Amino acid sequence: MDTAVPERHAIEGQLRRDTVLWRYLDAAKLFDFFEHSTLFFCRADHFSDKFEGAFTPTLREQISRAHACGEIDYDYEQFKRRMRESVFINCWHRNQDDSAAMWALYGKSDCAVALTSTVGQLADVLEGNAGHKTSIVRVEYVKHWRDPKLDVSPDYTRIFAYKTKAYEYEKEVRVVIDRTGRDAGPPADPGIVVPVDATRLLRSIVIAPDAPPWFEQLVRQSAVRYGVRAPVRRSKLATDPI
Repeated sequence: MDTAVPERHAIEGQLRRDTVLWRYLDAAKLFDFFEHSTLFFCRADHFSDKFEGAFTPTLREQISRAHACGEIDYDYEQFKRRMRESVFINCWHRNQDDSAAMWALYGKSDCAVALTSTVGQLADVLEGNAGHKTSIVRVEYVKHWRDPKLDVSPDYTRIFAYKTKAYEYEKEVRVVIDRTGRDAGPPADPGIVVPVDATRLLRSIVIAPDAPPWFEQLVRQSAVRYGVRAPVRRSKLATDPI
């Protein structure tokens, strides 16, 4: 059966509806999600990676030439800054199973969980809900300094589908909200909060492998209290080897 993603969801063709996604959260973020059922989209200029939204030498020259010819109103530095201030990103990890590296980096403590979903579920809960042009992209990892050929069509905001090679272990899938067409200046807040239907979004809730029993019980009780029907299970990394 072909499960390729239909174009109406604004999802790149290399992703499939049944692709499994993980979002690793500490306890505070989990209970905030239970309480508010929202996803946070970080403004692109608030990421710590200095290569976030970075162009290649060829693309920089292309933008500078367009400005010199009067095709765009901003020079390269203004163009890059304005775009980073107008794009908002929500990040997921693409994997069939959980990752020890992701637990260590993004769980931040033993009292952590991972929310799992699929590309299809994520697309469906966001469709018509984000209030802006939204796309789901699979990140490609490149060496910017080697001037690779990047596909930024149909517009330059697709530059956020690329990250530097050092982050390849993240296997990232991004939901990108594009507000570059707005005339207003950059928003004061560092991000956008988008409400979602947790029941439709969640495939499962996975508890960190080293989480204490009391935390597992708390997560299970809280899921019931908030009406979250997704199954709650402990990470398979918690099982004892034979």
